[in-house]
Amino acid sequence: MNSEELKNLIESAREVKGISQRELAKLTGISRSTLNDLINGKIKKVDIDDLRKIAETLDMSLSKLLKVAGYDEMSLYFHAHKTKDKYADKSSKDLKELIEKYKESETNLLQFDSNKRDKTREAGFVIFEVVEHLKLLKDGKSKYTLEQAIEELTKAQELLNPVMEKYDYSKLPKKN
Repeated sequence: MNSEELKNLIESAREVKGISQRELAKLTGISRSTLNDLINGKIKKVDIDDLRKIAETLDMSLSKLLKVAGYDEMSLYFHAHKTKDKYADKSSKDLKELIEKYKESETNLLQFDSNKRDKTREAGFVIFEVVEHLKLLKDGKSKYTLEQAIEELTKAQELLNPVMEKYDYSKLPKKN
């Protein structure tokens, strides 16, 4: 274990968050004395759960903390594969940002779909009206003209043009 590097990692993340060691202990549920011993290298084998709590509280990578705390690559490998967690090296801040990106892309996709349905419905009404007018025209009961029919069908076609466009998949979050 590289206790000096572990101390530097935790202390710098704590300072970035603007919280004291006392506050960190309170937020993580780790006793102040245990946290102090952990930071000052007095604990030789740091509890993984304590590191997880610190990582979550300080928006740090648990994987990085585990490595610095002396957990070897093989145990990290088995831990990650046992849990099948492809996000194991992400901080909680990174995960929150990723969730927000997915929420935003979901909203965009739903809005895109809603717009398509609205345009299709509107075009359907226009086509329905044209058909009804043409029926009346056929029976001689309307002064509706073919020019009017062409104009309204062109409007319906313009409404349907965006419906035929594909979704812009570049708006989706990038896979990590």
